[in-house]
Amino acid sequence: DDGRSIYPMFDPGDTIVFYQRLLLSDLADTFAYMPEQIIKSYGINIKNGELYTLEGKPQFPPAGVLDSTDLPKRKGEETVWGVLSPNGRTIAFETIREGDKDEIHIVYLARGDSVRQITYGDTSCFIDRFSNTGRYLTVVYGTGPTWLLIFDLQKGHLYRIERPDSIPESIDYLTSFSSDDRMMLFIRSAKIYQWGDDYFGDIWLLRFKI
Repeated sequence: DDGRSIYPMFDPGDTIVFYQRLLLSDLADTFAYMPEQIIKSYGINIKNGELYTLEGKPQFPPAGVLDSTDLPKRKGEETVWGVLSPNGRTIAFETIREGDKDEIHIVYLARGDSVRQITYGDTSCFIDRFSNTGRYLTVVYGTGPTWLLIFDLQKGHLYRIERPDSIPESIDYLTSFSSDDRMMLFIRSAKIYQWGDDYFGDIWLLRFKI
């Protein structure tokens, strides 16, 4: 890709990836209001590479955001937002703690009366989403560059998606999963083209060994 894609998602059959693409390549145009006609929706078959143009814009899957008033509170920290797992049993929520230099964002898991901190240290972590089955939770580590952390809540494992040394300053974010959680899409961006608060980038596909 050439760094101008955003909001990737699978079709219901998990064979076609829908995404939106910036048609203009003038940097100045991407930092202001962008008319609808310069963003176009496409689909690509991940089995044979066939490319499709789409009518309208597929809805990027919502993360299941909860109101901060419905989230657990931590002493000395401000709870900012959270997401609910697909089965409705687990909440991932994010807090802000004042650090020595900056605000530190921390991620917790809550189930029933149990609350467990899952990110530590002086680098902020930001919730991305639960996977469709609820097995995985994706978290963005850092503020730029960023890495994607994948918490396997079924096995209790943590993975970080690495990248080549040739692109050290990029940001990885905006994940979405196939219906069975065997595949995950994400955006890797060099922060060149921007749409509001989001950055266009290349689409990457991750296959899980389940």
